[in-house]
Amino acid sequence: MEIKNGLQALRAALPGKTQLKIGVWGDSVFQGVVLDELAGKYKILKENAVSMCSDALKATVENFSKFGCTVTKGKQRMLLHLDKGKHSDIVILEYGGNDCDMPWAEISAQPEFLHQPKVPLKDFSVHIQEIIDTLISHGIVPLLTTLPPLHHERYLNWICRNGLSRENILRFLGDSHRIYTHHERYSLELSQLAMDNNCRIIDIRSAFLDYGDYGELICTDGIHPNDRGQALIRETIMKFADKYLPTMILQPAPSPA
Repeated sequence: MEIKNGLQALRAALPGKTQLKIGVWGDSVFQGVVLDELAGKYKILKENAVSMCSDALKATVENFSKFGCTVTKGKQRMLLHLDKGKHSDIVILEYGGNDCDMPWAEISAQPEFLHQPKVPLKDFSVHIQEIIDTLISHGIVPLLTTLPPLHHERYLNWICRNGLSRENILRFLGDSHRIYTHHERYSLELSQLAMDNNCRIIDIRSAFLDYGDYGELICTDGIHPNDRGQALIRETIMKFADKYLPTMILQPAPSPA
C-alpha cells in the first residue's frame, strides 16, 4: 500500500522537519515476535508490522517493544528515556497482552484459590493514564492500539503443553472462552481510555475480527500474530496513518486529564 496524499501533505506542512519521529512502546506483538512452528521457538520476524511501517512512512521509527513487557515495566523504561531528553513526535502504546496473563502454574496447582493477573485491570488503566498524561506534558502525541484477539483453545493447549493440569485450569476458569473475554477486557479498557482522553486509537482488534477466521492469522501458541497477522497489523496502521496522522500532528495535543 502506497502512502497517499494525506501523509505527503503532512511532510510538506512541517517546515524544517525532514522526518517525523515515532516511538513505539509495546510487547512482543509490536516487536514482531512469531512462533517458529518447526523449531518450536520464538523468533523476531524481519519483515514485521513496525519495520514495514517504518519503511513505508519514511519516518524515523524507534521500536522499544520488548518480549514479555507489561505496562509497568514499559512505563519505567519510558520515563528513563524521557528523562534523558529523548523525545518523539508521536508515541504508539501497545500493552495489555502480558498484563492480563494469569499465573497458570499456580492455578494448575491450586484451582480453588483466587488468582490475579500480572497487572490487574484497574492498575493497568491507571498506568496507561499516567503514561498518557506524561506524554502530553512533554508535548508528545499519544496513540493507543487495541489488542489483536487471542485464540483461546490454542492458548489453553499451549499453556498446558508441558504438563500443567488442563482439568484444574478449566475448573478455575469455568469455560476456556473466559481466557478470550478476560483478554478482551484489557482491549476494551484501552478503547475507553482513548475516548476519555480524546486520543486516537488504532483498532487492530477489529481488523482481525473482520478478517473472518482470524485463527489463520495467529500462531499455534494462540496469542502471537503470525506473518500474515503481522502483515494485517501493518496494513491497519498504514490505513490509519494516511487518514489521521496529518491532523494528529498539525493540531495541538490534548490537554492532560
